[in-house]
Order: sequence, then structure tokens, then C-alpha cells
Amino acid sequence: MKSWIVLALAAAPTAAPVASLQEEVQEELQEEAETIWSYNAELSLLFTSGNSTVRTFGLGGGARREWGGGELSLSAGGLRTESGTTRRVAVGTPDNFTVASDSDPEPTAENYFARGEFERSFSDHVHLTAGAGWERNTFAGYESKLSLVGGIGNTWIDDERTRLKSDYGVTLTSQNDVVDDPGKSSTFGGIRVSTNFRRQLTETANLESTLTLDENLTDAADLRADLANSLAVDINSSLAVKTGLRLAWDNAPALTRAPLEEPGGTPTGETVLVPRHKLDSTLTIALVASF
Repeated sequence: MKSWIVLALAAAPTAAPVASLQEEVQEELQEEAETIWSYNAELSLLFTSGNSTVRTFGLGGGARREWGGGELSLSAGGLRTESGTTRRVAVGTPDNFTVASDSDPEPTAENYFARGEFERSFSDHVHLTAGAGWERNTFAGYESKLSLVGGIGNTWIDDERTRLKSDYGVTLTSQNDVVDDPGKSSTFGGIRVSTNFRRQLTETANLESTLTLDENLTDAADLRADLANSLAVDINSSLAVKTGLRLAWDNAPALTRAPLEEPGGTPTGETVLVPRHKLDSTLTIALVASF
């Protein structure tokens, strides 16, 4: 009888750690099960008709997942604008004719993109980041642009209303231009610095601003800057109206072909290579659904 009591007392201290370990495992499994994806979708439309025709269609979406110290963000979307003027033709005689009209809108803006980013936190203020992105913007001069980035970052402020963080990394970009530039390499490395600021202005209004600077290491003059600002106002718990302004600046923009004319304005029938505008601006208003 005494031997059974001794065995019971000896086994008692080891039971508690085992039970504690089981509880920790169960809590981790429960937290992992509770981790779910969050999604959002954006839709923007603009149609005009009459003396002129303008059609704008924008669609985008994103997904995000957070678990432990990691965060994965995915996004994709596109924007296309077509515009044209109405052409009128009179058929018949000066005293008896009918009027026919038609409009043949042509694309005047087109942009498609897909991005993915992973962030892993090592502390409250330091994180590791890696990402990849693809973009097509023929009016800016490139058929496709694929970018890879990796680096570290700092989180300066992160509370219930404000978040401010910065990232610093190296990039590898492969760009296929609409018009080939013989003086540029299609694949190049770079250095990227970005800052993201989010602020909850009121209970229903949120402001976000992201500034990205990308320096081409093979061409010091090719400095690119991208500033994206947005203001989202909640309609209810699932819907919001989002106004966005994006400014994209390229100090060494892609080339385009321009017709060559004589000083008097007479066409020569030849074309020359000229740089495109350095600054592109895009203003959008979209309906955002979150679920």
C-alpha cells in the first residue's frame, strides 16, 4: 500500500507540465483555426455620351492574412478608359438630307497590375519584407514590368488610430517597353525606399498614403517615385466610398515615336524617338466592399 502512495506522489509533479503543454498546443491550434482571410473588392465606373463618349471601367481586389508575426497581402486590378467625339455626316442634297452620327471611342488610358507582399516581424519595430509585382501600362510606355523586392523595415507608430512604417530594400526589375530604347537595359537592379502612413480620421473615415522611391543602379538618372493617396469613408460595416489620387513620376521615362515635320509644318514622313511625359496622375472614385 505504501508503495502505491509513493508512486502516486512521484507521478504527480510530471502530470502538470504535460497538461500545461497540451493546453499550449490546443491554444495554438485554436488560434490557427481562428486565423482567416480578409478580402476587399473595388469597382469604379464612368460613362458619358452625346457630343462625346467616355467610358471608364475599373476593377480591383485584395486579400490579406495575418498570423503570428507574419502578414501576407495580395492585390490585383485594372483600369481602362476609352474616349472619342461624335462624328456627324449629312447625306442627301442641301435642301433634303438626313443626318447620321457615329462614335468610335479609342483607349486613352489602360493600366493592369498584380502584387504580392510578405512581411515577418522580429520585434515591435523591425520586420523583414519580400514581394513581387507585375504591371502593364502601354500609355506610360511599357508592355510589362516585373519587379522583385526584398529588405527590412521599421514600424515607427502602431496603435488603434495611426500606423507609420518604412521599408528599405533591393529590387530586380525586368521591363518590356512599347518602343525599345537602345540606351537602356531591360533588366536592372535598384534600391527602393518606401513609407506607408495610415490614419483613422473619424469613426468612418480613413486616410492612407504611400510614397515609394526606386533608384536604378545601372542608370543614376532613372529615379522613379510613386505617391498613392486614398480617403475611404464608410457607408456601413461592409461598404465604403474611396477616393484615390496616384502620382507616378519617372525622371527617365520610356520613349515614343513622334512624326517629324519641317519648320513650316510640312510632314516629312519620318518619325523620331522622344521621351514621354515624366508625370502621370490618376484620380479615381470607387465603391469598396469588405468581407
